[in-house]
Amino acid sequence: AGGGKSDCLLMGALQYVDVPGYAALILRKTYTDLSLPGALMERAQSWLGGTNAIWKDSEKTWHFPRGSTISFGYLERDADKFRYQSAEFQYIAFDELTQFKESMYTYLFSRLRRLKGSEVPIRMRAASNPGNIGHEWVRQRFLEEGLARGRAFIRATLDDNPSLDREGY
Repeated sequence: AGGGKSDCLLMGALQYVDVPGYAALILRKTYTDLSLPGALMERAQSWLGGTNAIWKDSEKTWHFPRGSTISFGYLERDADKFRYQSAEFQYIAFDELTQFKESMYTYLFSRLRRLKGSEVPIRMRAASNPGNIGHEWVRQRFLEEGLARGRAFIRATLDDNPSLDREGY
């Protein structure tokens, strides 16, 4: 914890907001997890408040001037993955991946798509700490199979986040 992984996910979501129609989705287990002090929705507010981006609380979505969006969602139960059944995203990020079942993660790959001719890459990203219900499948997928299957694993430590008060932490 504390390595800046969540910041990295939010930065990835913001990378293409200047492209019309771009859509990103950031997921946690619950909306509460997204809205805690210092969590992703508050962090996005601190970064985007005062810009031309517009927050629509009822949608939990930032709307950008060129028609792109960053939405915040949840997957508390396995069936929640079907909330995104007709959606289309170019970027999906799971914060704390080990809190999810593998079926939730793999299903969301079917929501990654783009229009023909678009140069925006489709990307699935995740950040996590060890432990929880998904520990074993995440370990298998990213550490054991990892690079052989084109799945990058980047370790994050406190040293990667110079803005964190290490002594207080």
